Amino acid sequence: MMKTMAAVVEIAVALLAASSWRPANGFTTTTARLTMSRYRNNRHDDVQLRLSRTDDGDQNGSEVTRHSAISDSYDVIVVGSGIGGLSAAAMLAKYGYSVAVMESHYAPGGCAHGFRAKAKKGGPDGFFYFDTGPSFFSGLNAQYPAKTANPLRTILDAIEEPVECIPYETFGLKFPEGDFIHNTNFGGQGGVLDQVSGSAATKQWSNLMSKMEPLEKAVAAMPTAALRSDIGALLTAGQFLPNFASTNPLENLKLTKPFRTIIQNAGVTDSFAKNWLDLLCFCLSGLPADGTITAEMAMMMGEFYEPGATMDCPKGGAKAIVDALVRGIGKHGGKVFVKSHVDKIVIENGRATGIQLKKNQVVKAKKGVISNLSVWDLFETGIVENHHFPASFVEERKQTPVGNSFMHLHIGFEATRQELEQLEAHYMYIEDWEKGVEA
Repeated sequence: MMKTMAAVVEIAVALLAASSWRPANGFTTTTARLTMSRYRNNRHDDVQLRLSRTDDGDQNGSEVTRHSAISDSYDVIVVGSGIGGLSAAAMLAKYGYSVAVMESHYAPGGCAHGFRAKAKKGGPDGFFYFDTGPSFFSGLNAQYPAKTANPLRTILDAIEEPVECIPYETFGLKFPEGDFIHNTNFGGQGGVLDQVSGSAATKQWSNLMSKMEPLEKAVAAMPTAALRSDIGALLTAGQFLPNFASTNPLENLKLTKPFRTIIQNAGVTDSFAKNWLDLLCFCLSGLPADGTITAEMAMMMGEFYEPGATMDCPKGGAKAIVDALVRGIGKHGGKVFVKSHVDKIVIENGRATGIQLKKNQVVKAKKGVISNLSVWDLFETGIVENHHFPASFVEERKQTPVGNSFMHLHIGFEATRQELEQLEAHYMYIEDWEKGVEA
């Protein structure tokens, strides 16, 4: 499955910018779509990315230095090391806060990590390397100018940890209508849409892209890193308010609407075009168009279909992004502990004051605790006592719909470089549109 990390990281950036969450000051929570497996283990491993191995033997461009003790207190503790949690920790560490990230798994990154398996016949070093989690990225390549609307790139630039990427312009499509190569001309003359549905559909596509232009400008008008919920917003966000002078306030309101409403208002009725947009939304957010917010699509449609647009393949996969964030945390004095399961987030007098690890070890948080857990892990496992929060707040988040499950099948093939060069970087396969993109 292909997903973008933008939305997840955007949430984390907004959270770390906030000085407190009401009413439980010092506690913030992300509603990231990424989920994590809980591996309960009493050992605490301090991760410092420098050389070449993880504790389980997987090579991932990192060195894990084990420490038997975690400090008694930090300014901020981050529970969970998904991209959002690591991004928050990296920015906090950059600005001088002592920060510790606690991760249950043996490796940081949440779903964004990699692993290796021995190959029967060798290969360069006797292993196959597999990427897991997100695999669809744009705007990360440090060789190209950054866009303010890309929060992950903003953070990587801020901590001065560029991720080396291989740019590519095409990927493969295997649909009931035939095999195609996707590029920026998808909806133009001679593009995939024209080949399948003809000129009437391309006119609808053109109208949709026209509708998206002001929305893309609105998204770009305010860098996500400038967002915060306290009085400091006057300083960080205020300087960008003039950018909205050229935008239409009524159009801006559409950013929070489901993307399906934009598709309908643009007059897109062609079945193949609608199926493709559902699939594109699903690959980016995990949900079809009626469950994907327009703001996310406004940012991504521009990066997909503007002339000369490229996608980015990080060298080393999604794990390379995790490695960069952990490096950024470490070089500013922060810590990332793996195999460090948090049993409880301690809340006292309406304030998150620390965490409780296995064997009842308590670690204090002077400033607050950031949760990078899913809403279900946070409010349905006992890690927090829900009575500390407004009942309506808890209930609303527990009603967040759960995305459908995925089966990731990792298979290693032995192939020559010449054979590999015949393949596209990605393929999207649909057997039957009637089953829906979530099938």
